[in-house]
Amino acid sequence: MDAVTAIILSSMVMLGMGIAVSFWVARRADSETWSVGGRSLPMYVIAGTQFATGMGGGVLVAHVGIGYGGGWSAITYNVLYSIGVVLLVLLASWLKKHNFTTLPNIFQKLYGENKTMMSIVTFMAIVVPFGWLCTNMVAFGNLFSEITGFSFTLLIVIFATISVLFVLPAGLKSVAWADFLYGCIMVILMIATGFYAVNSVAGGWSEVTANVPENMVSFPEGLGAIGMGTVVLWVFAILPGALTNQMSYQRIYAAKSVKTARQGFIIAAIVAATCGIWASIMGMSVLSQNPGIDNSELATGWFLNQIPIWFLAIFSAFIIATLMSTVSSAIQSVVVNITRDIYKTYINPNIGDQMLKNASRILSVVVVILAVLLSLLFPQALGWLEATYSYSAATLLVPIFLGFALRHSNFLSAKGVIGSIFVGITSTAIAQILNTTIPYAVFGVLGSLAGFLVFNMIFYKTEMKAKKDEAS
Repeated sequence: MDAVTAIILSSMVMLGMGIAVSFWVARRADSETWSVGGRSLPMYVIAGTQFATGMGGGVLVAHVGIGYGGGWSAITYNVLYSIGVVLLVLLASWLKKHNFTTLPNIFQKLYGENKTMMSIVTFMAIVVPFGWLCTNMVAFGNLFSEITGFSFTLLIVIFATISVLFVLPAGLKSVAWADFLYGCIMVILMIATGFYAVNSVAGGWSEVTANVPENMVSFPEGLGAIGMGTVVLWVFAILPGALTNQMSYQRIYAAKSVKTARQGFIIAAIVAATCGIWASIMGMSVLSQNPGIDNSELATGWFLNQIPIWFLAIFSAFIIATLMSTVSSAIQSVVVNITRDIYKTYINPNIGDQMLKNASRILSVVVVILAVLLSLLFPQALGWLEATYSYSAATLLVPIFLGFALRHSNFLSAKGVIGSIFVGITSTAIAQILNTTIPYAVFGVLGSLAGFLVFNMIFYKTEMKAKKDEAS
């Protein structure tokens, strides 16, 4: 059996299992099931879907690339993400109490009804899931074009077409159960591939430590080997990005209880943090054998060309499970924003349940087509992750968490949030264009904080004065 045949067969088996699960759980699905999984998912599914969704193509391509270029720094990246996941647990009780469906619902509850605010927040809520969608398509194209010789463009189109089948049956419920299946498979295959990379490709851990620069392989120094500037960027982008990722909020909404959400998220965070160990080991194993790869994101692709066909089939299944879990989740998350926060809220408030499901399915196809086009235009996996996280953090972090802390005060206003988002986006964009030494995400978050305080104070005083004039 040749390599291409082995890859196709293992991929078909993995995709077939996921699609079968997606359709099996789709029985008696309604729009609530499509949007938030029927609010009845058990703890193990919450843990599996949260882990699998968060650890997509970024782990396979970008994170292994971090291990290749920065040693144990991939652990730092994943730990920051995991801290964000755990911190979301603090909001679980409040989120479940109000039966939210999307991230913009939080803003509506905190700041009241404002069409401009809701439109902006809806767009920004889409940014991270859409960025993840593009990231994983790019990752699939890079990896499989390297080992099959097929066109990068053709592979992305095929993968995108299949991904829709995971979403269409029952939205989040289909996605979550398929994620659970894939999450279990991912853990098993990470252990197997990590062990194989060190012992069969790199020649043992002693060989890795002998060939890799000491500052990368030593511990804990290697946690920052990627460079402090990059670590600071992660602190202000990855951690806040994890705190503003709608896909995570949806899994809290979908849990059958607050306790279920908390337990599932803590388990997912622990497992996700350990993925950083795997990514670092994989990256350094490749570096020890081939230090001449110009683009660190190609490290996994090089590894795939060094392994026998039987193991290539196993690793291909690992790739499929990892990428598809995030792609399907991202599609569903973007679509639920468009259908719930835009279409149903402002365009067709009286839309029926069946029509809403049909609209969601049609939009799933449209979103995938757009993602394919952008992935082909901007095929940089880590760049997508950092940019989407940075802009999401700069616009949503402060209004969500500071708004939550001040929710019982009269200080908050929709106009103040709009001002905060505007300053956050502007600060991020200017710093990115100027290519500042300090990571641009820092300027975005600080700008958002300043804008939040200043604009809310301005409108607070204006509203207080208006009330006094009205009373007199």
